[in-house]
Amino acid sequence: MNNFLIAVLTLPGSFDGEADCLEELLAAGVEHLHLRKPEMGKPELERLVARLAPRWKSRLVLHYEPELAVRFGIPQIHGPVRMAVGTNLRVSTSVHGWEEFAALPDGLAYAFISPLFDSISKKGYLANAELLSVPDAKLPCRPVGLGGVSAETIGEMVRYGWTGAAVLGWIWEEPARAVERFEQLKKAVDGATQGIGGGGL
Repeated sequence: MNNFLIAVLTLPGSFDGEADCLEELLAAGVEHLHLRKPEMGKPELERLVARLAPRWKSRLVLHYEPELAVRFGIPQIHGPVRMAVGTNLRVSTSVHGWEEFAALPDGLAYAFISPLFDSISKKGYLANAELLSVPDAKLPCRPVGLGGVSAETIGEMVRYGWTGAAVLGWIWEEPARAVERFEQLKKAVDGATQGIGGGGL
């Protein structure tokens, strides 16, 4: 696949067999697995990280847990841009408009911007049509579109010039099919990229 970045966010809580499912996604090629667990207790989160980190730490991104990231050797956290001050951690963050994005400091891994499409995981969180077109101006880091990303909408993102997408709701509609859906995302990106390269054929 090309250099299109696909980040996968976990569900906010947990479900039976989740750790196995996350390992299967990582083995299938997910390179940015965002562990975002606001509905999970700290001890349970630590157990999940302890299970995944020994083999997969370079592909994990912890939300709002810099101390845990340092302890388990996870190189990236996601949250406020100053969260990693005093550490060697990479940081990604989230914004909701291009003006806010342009004001970000240099040096971030990337930044989520949302909602590109109607959210699947947050009902009633509707698309902001102004976000779909990536500005021509130089941006401080790679924009990664979030909100309503699926095998259908990710191809549209490629055609609009995006180089990164984050998926949450669509990939977890059926957890047992998460790997299959990740493969569908990759195929959709490849198909859209080849369409552009082939003059839209």
